[in-house]
Amino acid sequence: MTLASGTVLANRYRVLARLGEGGMGSVYQVEDLKRPGVVYAVKALLDDTTTSPEDMAWAAKRFDEEITLLSRLSHPRIPAFVDRFTEGGRRYFVMEYIPGMTLEQRLERAHAPLPERDVLGWMVGVCDVLAYLHSQRPPIIVRDLKPGNIMVTPSGDVRLIDFGIARTYKAGKASNTENLGTMTYASPEHLGQTQTDARSDIYSLGATIYHLLTNAEPAPLETPAPGQLRKYQPGLSEATERVVIRAMKLNAAERFQTVVEFREALRACLDALPAPVGATASAQAPASSPRTANPARPASAAPSGGVICPRCGYFNRPGARFCANDGVPLVPSAKRPPAKPAARPQAAPATRIVPTATTADLYARKATEAFGAGKYLQAVQQSEAAITQGRATYDVYLLLGRAQRQLGRAGEAAHAFAEAGRLRPSAEAAYQEGMAWREAGEALKAQLAFSRARQLDPRNAEIPYQLGLICLEMGQLAQAEGELRDALTLRQDDGATLVALGKVEIARQRLDEAVEYLRRAVALEPRESAGHLELGRALMGMGRLPEATKELEQAAKLAPESAEAQTSLGMAYHAGGRRSQARTALKKAIALNPRDAEAQQLLKQM
Repeated sequence: MTLASGTVLANRYRVLARLGEGGMGSVYQVEDLKRPGVVYAVKALLDDTTTSPEDMAWAAKRFDEEITLLSRLSHPRIPAFVDRFTEGGRRYFVMEYIPGMTLEQRLERAHAPLPERDVLGWMVGVCDVLAYLHSQRPPIIVRDLKPGNIMVTPSGDVRLIDFGIARTYKAGKASNTENLGTMTYASPEHLGQTQTDARSDIYSLGATIYHLLTNAEPAPLETPAPGQLRKYQPGLSEATERVVIRAMKLNAAERFQTVVEFREALRACLDALPAPVGATASAQAPASSPRTANPARPASAAPSGGVICPRCGYFNRPGARFCANDGVPLVPSAKRPPAKPAARPQAAPATRIVPTATTADLYARKATEAFGAGKYLQAVQQSEAAITQGRATYDVYLLLGRAQRQLGRAGEAAHAFAEAGRLRPSAEAAYQEGMAWREAGEALKAQLAFSRARQLDPRNAEIPYQLGLICLEMGQLAQAEGELRDALTLRQDDGATLVALGKVEIARQRLDEAVEYLRRAVALEPRESAGHLELGRALMGMGRLPEATKELEQAAKLAPESAEAQTSLGMAYHAGGRRSQARTALKKAIALNPRDAEAQQLLKQM
C-alpha cells in the first residue's frame, strides 16, 4: 500500500512525497510536525497481501536488522537513525533525509560515462564509509553496493543510503546463510563459494566504478580486460583502469585486501589527474600554465615535440591526434598556424614554464601507476621526482609515505607523512605517521602523532586503541587503561581492545580482572588466536594449568605460524609434566623464530 501525500504517521510525520521503492518497502519524505520545516525520510516495511508468510518473515527480519544497524552507527556519510514506530500493524523507521540524486539517476540523466575526476572523488568518499563499517567489531559488510545506493548531495558530497542486506562478518564461517546482492555488482563470494567479507565490498565498488566510468553495466563475474574501460571513455587514465581491474579480480586474494588500500589507490589516481579547465593557480599549476588556457586556442607545442591538450593541459606524445586524458582532438605541430608576435615582447611566453609542471604531473602519474601495480620502489622514486619537479603536495607525500612503509622504510615514511600533515593537517596523515613511527620503534613520536590524530578525529576508535597499545609498551599502565576504555566506548564489544585491556591487567598482576576481559574477548571472537593466547597465560599465572593448556592449544591451532603461541604452549606442557609434547612445541617455536631465547633456554633445561 502506497501512502498518499498528506498522510500523518504516529501523529507527527506528514508525508510529502514518495522517494523510492525497494524489495522490502518504500521510502517517503516527511515533515516533522513537532519541528516545522524539519524534513526526514521514513522507510516503511512492505505491505503486500500476495507475499507469502515466509517472505514476510524474512523481510521483517531484514527490516529489524537494518534498524539495529543504523541505530548504532555514526558517520557523516551514513543517514542518521532518528526514530522507529508501528502503526496500523505496519512497521516504520525514521532517518535523516539526504537530498540530491543517486549515481544511477546521474547516469540516466547523462546518457554517457561520468567524468573520471568526479567518479574518483565520490568513490574516495564511499571508501571512507566502508573503512568505518569494516572497522566495526565484527566488521559490517554492505553486500549491495551499486549506483542506486549511493547518493550525491547538491553540494557534491556522497552518502551511502541503503543497508537493507548488510551483514556482519562471522569468523570461521564457510559461507553466507543468504546470498544477496545485485548480480551485476556481486562478487563470486555472493554466490556462496565462500563467506562475503570486506573484499566482497571492494569487488562491488569496483563494478560500480566500472559502470559509472563506462555507462555500461559490467558483465557478472567477469574481470575487465586491459583497455576495456577506455574503449568506452578514451580519455580515462590507465592508472584508474588498472585500479578498477584489480578491484574486480574474481580471486579475492588478488584484489585490494582492505578498503583503505583501495581508497589510497583511487586517491592517488585522482591526484595524478591534470587540473580541471579554469582551475585557479595553485601549487600544482601556475596561473600561466596550459591548464588555464582558453579551450578555443590551438594546442601548444610541448617539450620534445609533444602536444599539450587545449582543454586539460595534458602532455601527449609527439604526433598524437587525440588527447590521452580526455579524448579532445589535437592539432599537430606541423599544422599549427604561425605564432603571432607577442604584443609585449618583455613578457615571457607561457610555454616556458610548461616543462616543469608537466614533468611533475607525469612523475606523479607514474608514481600512482607503480603503487597500484605493487612496484613500491618505483613509486618512491617517481614520487620523489614529482616533489623535486614542484609537485610537493599533500597527496604525493602521502603516497610516498605509503610506498616507503611497504618497503619497510618506516622512519622515512614517518617523515613523509609528517610533511603531508604539515601541508594539510588531517587525522589520516597523523594516524599514518603514528603507525610508521611505531614500526620504527619510536614509541614517543608515535604517541605524539596519534595524539594529534585524535584531536582531528575524536570519534575514531582506532586512534585511542593504538595509543593504548603504545602506552602499554611504554609501561604507562594507567594511561593505557584510560585510552583503551575510551576505544571500547567508541567501539563496543571489540575483541582486540578487550585483549589489550587483559594484557594491561596481566602487567599489573591483577589476573582475575585480566581473565574477565579475556573471556569476553574469546566469547566475541572465538577464532582469534590472541584472546586464547593471553587467556592461557593469565590462567597459567593463576595456577589453573588444565584450563590454561586448553586455551594455549587453541591459540596454537588458530595461529600455527606463531612462535609466541608455541613457546607458551611448551611452557604449559612442561609445567604439567608432558615433556615430550613440550619439546615438540618448543622446537616448533625455535623453527618459527630462531631468536626465541625463552624457548631455547627452556629446551636446554629439558
